[in-house]
Amino acid sequence: MRVFVRKMSQIIPDLPEGPLDFYRKKASFDWKKLKVFLDTEEIVKYQNDVHKELQKLSIFKPNIHEGTFDDFRHKSTMQYLHYGDIDLLKMENQFEDLKRPYAALRTMFQLTPSSQIKHSVGDNLFTGVIRTMGTERHQHYADDSADAKIFGCFCLTEIGHGTNTKGMRTTATYDKKKKCFVFHSPDFAAAKCWAGGLGQVATHAVVFAQLVIDGTQYGLHTFLIPIRNPEDMVPFSGVTVGDMGEKIGLNGLDNGFLMFDNYEVSRECLLNKIADVTEEGEYVTPFRDPKKRHGASLGPLSGGRVNIAGVCEAFGSKALTIALRYAGVRKQFGPGDEEVPILEYQTHQHRLIPYLAATYVLKNFNTFFVEKFFQMQLDSIFGNNKNIGPDLGIEIHAISSGSKPLAGWLMMAAIQQCRETCGGHGYLKASGIGDIRNDCDANLTYEGENHVLIQQTSNWLLKFWPQILKREKIATPLESANFLSNGLDILNSKFSCRAEEELRRPENIMSMVQWLVVYLLKETHAKLENFPKDETSQFWAKNNIQVYYAKDLAVAFIEHYFLKKMLETINQSPDGNIKHVLERIFSLYGLWSLQKHTTVFYKGGYASGPNITDFIQNQVLKLCSELKDDAISLVDVIAPPDFILNSVLGHSNGEVYKNLQSAIFRSPHAMSRPSWWQDIVNWKYKKSKL
Repeated sequence: MRVFVRKMSQIIPDLPEGPLDFYRKKASFDWKKLKVFLDTEEIVKYQNDVHKELQKLSIFKPNIHEGTFDDFRHKSTMQYLHYGDIDLLKMENQFEDLKRPYAALRTMFQLTPSSQIKHSVGDNLFTGVIRTMGTERHQHYADDSADAKIFGCFCLTEIGHGTNTKGMRTTATYDKKKKCFVFHSPDFAAAKCWAGGLGQVATHAVVFAQLVIDGTQYGLHTFLIPIRNPEDMVPFSGVTVGDMGEKIGLNGLDNGFLMFDNYEVSRECLLNKIADVTEEGEYVTPFRDPKKRHGASLGPLSGGRVNIAGVCEAFGSKALTIALRYAGVRKQFGPGDEEVPILEYQTHQHRLIPYLAATYVLKNFNTFFVEKFFQMQLDSIFGNNKNIGPDLGIEIHAISSGSKPLAGWLMMAAIQQCRETCGGHGYLKASGIGDIRNDCDANLTYEGENHVLIQQTSNWLLKFWPQILKREKIATPLESANFLSNGLDILNSKFSCRAEEELRRPENIMSMVQWLVVYLLKETHAKLENFPKDETSQFWAKNNIQVYYAKDLAVAFIEHYFLKKMLETINQSPDGNIKHVLERIFSLYGLWSLQKHTTVFYKGGYASGPNITDFIQNQVLKLCSELKDDAISLVDVIAPPDFILNSVLGHSNGEVYKNLQSAIFRSPHAMSRPSWWQDIVNWKYKKSKL
């Protein structure tokens, strides 16, 4: 036992003693064991090594006073460049263990989100598109980007079009005489926009444009275009490029706009793996169906959606660490003379602990899903196509189109609760929560507006209903929809829990969620069938079944998959205490999620009488209370180190008031008179002299 304790201390440093010990000593489990169980010992060591490397570099030293807007941009860009010099963060090292990419993503987004997006877009997405969509003639650009000889960005969205990619209006017209493409933006609405890195830094851009040959449009294609001279960063003639301006958050990232004025680029700029144009102007593609070619050209976007769910969790974990540690120290009121921590109050528990459970479930899902996605990418790059097949990519797209929205909605709501539960102190910039909230906000709209994106999930699910009616076996590569094979039997089941304690059992929660998914699938399909079958009617039908039906179906399906993966992890736990606390987390997230669907259970005949509503409400509150003493140790498991957390309210030492005093007293100009003091002294006298 002593050897184990010593080994654990070497892997995971002890936390400082302080006010939070009151709750840490109450925990029902060993937080270090839980961290190693969830992350693995290798990943914990990897994270520690990354943290040490980052702390060595002064450029990553946190500072809530960033200086001017330009100072922030400069620092963010230099951080991005330094990321490329850290061996542990290079993709070849991350791919040694496919759990590393998610661990690295969490660390970098929690530390410097603006520079990490620049890194993700400039290094990962830009080079990834070149390697997967280009051919041999393009690969040196990916190498140059990795060596920081050029800087890349990804340009799909336009001022006038975002989610509707087929409506993009930037054109690439092939000139047979000059054997080049001529790029043109007909007006400002056709300008490429919001591309990270485009505003000030990018020298090259992956641009999606409508291909035109001899007056015929061939749809959206992908091009690699030089836009600035890498030697002096000056835009080329025919290119208008600039910055979008200050944003709500992520202001270290230079989001930009891009317009072309009959800008000529060589024929080889077309990324030609899925389509090409010969010198003579002949269009060549292996795809007979233009829709499939269009879908293949947008394939790289799935990676962004997979990662965004992880980014949301990283932000949510950071905010919940701050709010729950604060709740464990902050004392207000009490039954007697002594005040009690606000974490003791039921209202406070109900506001935060369900989101803590959601964060655990989401982190567990992301650990699995990001690993699966990168494995698929590697199999594709190295030609191991027998391991992937088309169905895997389709399923990953369907899941990511639902997990990205649900993760964003959950974590933004969690962060707002964290802000409010910290009271006035949570409004301080030094709390860190405001920056977390503002930076996370973008996840709700980039890489697909959530309410539109999630329709991809429900569209995929609707295709299974005819198979359910025929009792056909449904087997998907990631097993997310396999339970639908028993859809008719599930639909005939009824709520059978006679006591509250039965309700929290994992098997009963899974049964309820499965019934919910199948019922919503049946109802959504029936709603769709009520519309005429002509193309115009079907267009409006898909849009008019979203509220109450298709969207709820997609959300319930993703919630089921989150719970399925969580239950698989719980069943692997060799430690009884860890298994017990994870089961409570599972049950709380499951019942809390089901609570918003109770009307559906009555409407569909699954339940009658008050039991299901009363049972869920009572168990949610009871589970919050049971997890209250574990909450601080649970956030210790998922918390970043203090230099990354960078919060006076959430420091691991729990010394909220000492940290707060230090931050306030060290704040520039906190106790000095303003530089404009003379303007207000004797104001009325001065005004009379005017």
